[in-house]
Amino acid sequence: MSEVESELLRKVNEKIDLIEPTTGKLFFEHKTELVFCRPHLMPLKTQALERLEEMHRETARQLQKKRNNKNITEPHKE
Repeated sequence: MSEVESELLRKVNEKIDLIEPTTGKLFFEHKTELVFCRPHLMPLKTQALERLEEMHRETARQLQKKRNNKNITEPHKE
């Protein structure tokens, strides 16, 4: 620190007087800063939703298979 800076700092410190209240409460408010952590990968779908969708797809496949078998065994009437 240069002499000019130290002189300015000394003057500022001399001008500031600490005033403590004689009555009442004195408190200090501590402001915390945001602390960011590493990002975590979160699944877009839950396991339950994935199982439900798989059951739906399987049911749709079985229904389609039954329809195809029904169409093959029945002759077209014209």
